Amino acid sequence: MSITRLFKLGIRIATWATPHVKEWHQNRHVNTREGQRHLESGNWSEAEKHLVSALAERGRGAKQRVELWLDLQKAQRHQHKLDDAEQSARQAIKLAAKSWSAGRTVAMEALVDVQLEQNKYSEAEQTIKEIEKLEESRSKPDRAMLAKCSRKLGSALLASGRSAEAMEAFERAAKLSEQVFGPDHLETGNTLAQLAAMHRQHGNEAEAQRAIRRALEIHRVQLGKNSREATQDLHLLATSLAETGDLQGAMSEYERVLTMHERQIGGDREAMAETQVRLAVLYLHAERPSAARELLIQAVGTLQRSGGERLIFALETLAEAEERSGRPAEAIRWQEKAMKIAGAVPAAKV
Repeated sequence: MSITRLFKLGIRIATWATPHVKEWHQNRHVNTREGQRHLESGNWSEAEKHLVSALAERGRGAKQRVELWLDLQKAQRHQHKLDDAEQSARQAIKLAAKSWSAGRTVAMEALVDVQLEQNKYSEAEQTIKEIEKLEESRSKPDRAMLAKCSRKLGSALLASGRSAEAMEAFERAAKLSEQVFGPDHLETGNTLAQLAAMHRQHGNEAEAQRAIRRALEIHRVQLGKNSREATQDLHLLATSLAETGDLQGAMSEYERVLTMHERQIGGDREAMAETQVRLAVLYLHAERPSAARELLIQAVGTLQRSGGERLIFALETLAEAEERSGRPAEAIRWQEKAMKIAGAVPAAKV
């Protein structure tokens, strides 16, 4: 066969094979693509199915398999399949240790997230220390990784009752976050919010207010004024202001929180009711019983679905608002209802 004929035959074979190769390539990656798509949409169970299928397919590189294991642990963790998620993270660590050193600490960080959700705080602390040791042994440590791990270490230490050490970890995390991510980055905002909560626990209200105001501004810009994180920041700020005796400032912040709750479609109605009760208490301190009464009636309507101590407190506060508004009969009615519910609620353990 002449060279010309061989060349023409090669072209014909290539023409025939190209669409088949493309189809094979597309089919080979369909589970990966679908797994990613469902992850991005928050369809965790569907993501898990496709990612498991993708991992069962042959011919994938080590880096891609590590990434698939990490995606799988994420899908499992969001379904609270924490034992499965732990095993997936450990598979990613094992594979990365052999063939992709840069991915090892990424996989270990994913394991930390699982361990924190499992309440395995001492194990999470140990994993974080291993990450820090690995990063510090490198010529160019991943400072972003170290910043995030410091924040997670703070959470583990706080949950373990080691408050002073947790404070140090959050302060280190805040400093690293500003250096690595920048002062307006979401990671910096999240760290500042946790640091503010720590300052409140230690009675450092001025420091708490400084940190939470910065976190609030970041969350408003990065996530939106009506985001859950911004709402939580406002709540913490209002509580801190109330603790320091700034009733007017606290009322203003709680009013903002309430407005944000009202704008959140499908939001947490009970969280909104708690805010209404807190603001009503401040209104009573400010001698505004009518405004307090209006909020409390709305809050009671929500809280009576679940009952319990929160409902009892709301009813007792409503009784006081009625008394101060010159409605003694209504005050007695609400107080009796609170006493009746309290009689059905088991006494809290001392």
